[in-house]
Amino acid sequence: MPSIHRQIQQLTKQSLVIPVNCLVIFAFFLGMGRVVIGQETLIGHFQQVEADIRITGSISPRIPGGEVVSQKIDVTGKQRYDEWLNSTNTRSIRQYKAISSAIAIDEYRVRPKFRRQSTLIVTDLNDTRLLLYSPSGPMTSEELELINLQGNLLVLYQLLPDAELETGTTFDARYMTLAKLLGIDEVSGGKVTGSVSSLENSIAVLNWTGSITGAADGVATDIDLIIATQFNTATGRFSSVKIRIKENRKTGLARPGLDVVANINLKILDVPSTPTIGETLISRLDTPPVRGSDRIILRPIASGFTIYHQRNWTVFVDQPQMCVLRMIKNGELVGQCSISRLPNRDSNQPIDVEKFQSGIIGSLGDQFGQVLDRKQYKEGDLHVIRVAVVGQNGDVPVQWNYYHISNPAGQQAVAVFTFELTNEPLITKHDRSMVSTFAFKELPVETPTAQNQQNTTVRK
Repeated sequence: MPSIHRQIQQLTKQSLVIPVNCLVIFAFFLGMGRVVIGQETLIGHFQQVEADIRITGSISPRIPGGEVVSQKIDVTGKQRYDEWLNSTNTRSIRQYKAISSAIAIDEYRVRPKFRRQSTLIVTDLNDTRLLLYSPSGPMTSEELELINLQGNLLVLYQLLPDAELETGTTFDARYMTLAKLLGIDEVSGGKVTGSVSSLENSIAVLNWTGSITGAADGVATDIDLIIATQFNTATGRFSSVKIRIKENRKTGLARPGLDVVANINLKILDVPSTPTIGETLISRLDTPPVRGSDRIILRPIASGFTIYHQRNWTVFVDQPQMCVLRMIKNGELVGQCSISRLPNRDSNQPIDVEKFQSGIIGSLGDQFGQVLDRKQYKEGDLHVIRVAVVGQNGDVPVQWNYYHISNPAGQQAVAVFTFELTNEPLITKHDRSMVSTFAFKELPVETPTAQNQQNTTVRK
């Protein structure tokens, strides 16, 4: 939620109108403790965090076909975890002990699940981004959205002034820091000011208030922000944080519009150590993220496959017979990926490549221009046929990269990447690498495939 930026957890797992990835939900301020202002400690910090989250208001998803609908949203959540933070407040290791949430969108209710293997989380902060990942392997987008830190305390520490705290002191927040704090692309206007309301017995009451305008996923957003904290100047740590975020965001091509209020309350208890995060784990994980740490695993509702993708791809439709992802950049559609499971074939019958290509040409009709490239290759135990085609969609030159994916058991699927020719360099970075991670899963009983069902519900 908050910022409410990637938030509303893809609740729709079976909902009618909820476009995939449209659940807004939460990101929480769970954070860490730090050093006395202006000083550095030589060791990290241990703490235990409890978070309570409440989000109310409405979302405005764009459903397939382009229509924007308005839906009421009500989210409650609780989280509890142990955390270690390094001495510079640029990296933390969390072990979640409890994660619960309840999401209501209109009359639909869901309680998102969090896999046990994803409860160990590393947060890495640098000058330009805040990255949350699981060293145990890629999280699902639902899991990421459930714990993603909008208003993360690692970032909140960057809002502290360099000078010594004194009652009555005020200080302005930098735009780049606010963008990371709120989980949006940029802050372009407005002002958020911090102040020291009181300072007694080493406990400072620090508050931030203000309003900003900015952009998230390329669409405009307006945010009113109130943060009330207690900060121990002797230890350099926050012990209490209360945040209120009111956001009004336009509807994007893949993300819902938001008109919501989020309240996040954190209790942070300093502890000397924690049994869940030992020295061996710290030495292994207190390092820069490895390549691929930012990947997401897509596990569609009932499509019988999994695939990894970068975080700049968003699920737009999740139906049993088709899953659609979109890449959005600066509010513009860069490309789309559609994946469908096909009925199993006789594993003794070879794939008819010519028939696959002629089917592509026939389906494109007048849009077809020419075949750019065709190849077959092995990807582990997968047999892959790739056919790249160019043509026209109206006056716009378009390229389609078709993939037929099959395995020795006769399971098969088709993935289609569609994009304007001007975006070809961006898409060709992703399509083959995404297909290389494709894995078939057994279909649930009575799950339809692309060729035997035409209608179903939309998950957004």
